[in-house]
Amino acid sequence: MVGAGLLVLSVAGVMVAAVATPAPHTGGDNAGYLSLAHSLISGDGYVEAWDPAVPPHTKYPPVFPVLLAGLMLAGASTWTAFKTLSAIGISLAALLAFAWASRRSGPISGVAVALLAVLSFGWLDASRWILSEPTFLTFTFLALWAADRAIPPARPSPERLSPERLSLAWLGLATLATALACLTRAAGAPLGIALIATLLLARRVSSAAAVAGALAVPGIWWVVRSWQAGGAGAYQSEFWMVNPYDPGLGVLGWLDLPIRAWANLRRYVGAVLPREWWPGLGDGWTLVFGVVMGIAVLVGWWLRVREREAGTADLFAPLYFGMVLVWPEVWSGERFLLPLYPLLLLYAGEALRFAGRRLGHLSELGLPAVGFLILALPALPAGIAMAEDARMCRSVVDGSGDVFQCHSEAFQEFREAAVWSGANLPSGAVVLNRKPRIFYLLGGIQGRVFPFSEDSVALLDEADRAGARYLLLDHVDALALHYLPPAIQAHPLAFCYLGGWGGAEGQPRTDLIGILRPGDRLEGGGVEDIGSCPATYRAGPPRSPRPEGLRIPLLVRP
Repeated sequence: MVGAGLLVLSVAGVMVAAVATPAPHTGGDNAGYLSLAHSLISGDGYVEAWDPAVPPHTKYPPVFPVLLAGLMLAGASTWTAFKTLSAIGISLAALLAFAWASRRSGPISGVAVALLAVLSFGWLDASRWILSEPTFLTFTFLALWAADRAIPPARPSPERLSPERLSLAWLGLATLATALACLTRAAGAPLGIALIATLLLARRVSSAAAVAGALAVPGIWWVVRSWQAGGAGAYQSEFWMVNPYDPGLGVLGWLDLPIRAWANLRRYVGAVLPREWWPGLGDGWTLVFGVVMGIAVLVGWWLRVREREAGTADLFAPLYFGMVLVWPEVWSGERFLLPLYPLLLLYAGEALRFAGRRLGHLSELGLPAVGFLILALPALPAGIAMAEDARMCRSVVDGSGDVFQCHSEAFQEFREAAVWSGANLPSGAVVLNRKPRIFYLLGGIQGRVFPFSEDSVALLDEADRAGARYLLLDHVDALALHYLPPAIQAHPLAFCYLGGWGGAEGQPRTDLIGILRPGDRLEGGGVEDIGSCPATYRAGPPRSPRPEGLRIPLLVRP
């Protein structure tokens, strides 16, 4: 067992190191976590410092930002330093997934499950960014492993180690890990429900009550805190939207949830899950592959439940999958499925072993081995390609000293705009832009996302509410170019021009636009009548600051 565990940890470490990239993620979540951590060590509390109102944060539970804050207090300031936490998290999660699967089906199955999980695109990719998924995976599989050791099944399988009586030490560890998982991601709630339900099924009512009480304390604290803060930015408000990125599409009712669940099921089974190991498959084949794998998973899960061997993981799997099925469709990607991969792989493997026993002794071993190769071999080229991209990025950064050189022109222009704004806009400036958390992390300027509407009235009203006198028109993605030009064209004399970046040879450019105060806005005119902004829109003479190449600007700003 120890040797197999070291093998898993070594292979996971090598793979994670191979795909490590110094480039920052272009999504706002990474910047949000770092900003929250910085607010904690600055003594401001758990607040959204990037927003001009600086509201209490109610969306992400605090465990991961607390870990980042610890690194900051230890002196970490580079993007790479904080990414190390994710790399370690994925490696530990692989080791714990091995320990959990080994206890259920033996060390060979444990090694296979852990290696296939690490070979998946989602697990490898999660190791590269400053996101909470690796930490959540670590706590989740620590909880599942400890729960299996604490709560023996009613009828253990021959492969399983001899069950001991209910162990308070292991149950305490499972409870602690579950609480930490729930305080890392709100999606950890099914894990807590599964742990309590497992104890109830084992007729450990007093233990179930104790665990429920222990988990309720942090859970109630987080919910009450969110209610007191008005729930601003919480997932609940976005959950009912047809598309959180297009509020104009409206909201769903209870009767719409089955339709959403069916759409998500088709996407997960027919695209997301198969392409984790078969990235090159066409749409038709991914559906076939996904259905076959789904059937194997269901058979393996049913075999365990039928034999009354169901543990916490076997209750967690349907609860968690049911939860992700009803999330908005635009969020249906591999990030939500990551905790399920080892479980699904183990169930599929047990189904193959069951089928093999019907065919003969050699088939019992051979079918799972074939299944392993069917997943592992096609995944290797994608992992190698990811490692090659990471190597090229590291080479670029070694030569330039700038991690942003690995990114597109559009994102580099966004970065330049943020840095320029931090040096040239007056104190207290607020900028409406596509990615306010990243803008704040890079330039120290607060902001909000512009309304996803082509209506100029909606844009100007939001600007006035936020006290924003600046608007960034970027082309990092299609949203700014879709919504902002029509809104500006509808009321051009409500705006002025500050400066721009890029735009060579007919390419899109990034423009920083001023928003005039209500009394200075005129009717009529066209975009050609937009003039330069008054001098008061700048802090003083123009400055050309040198951007930070390796360190996170927010952490080293005087």
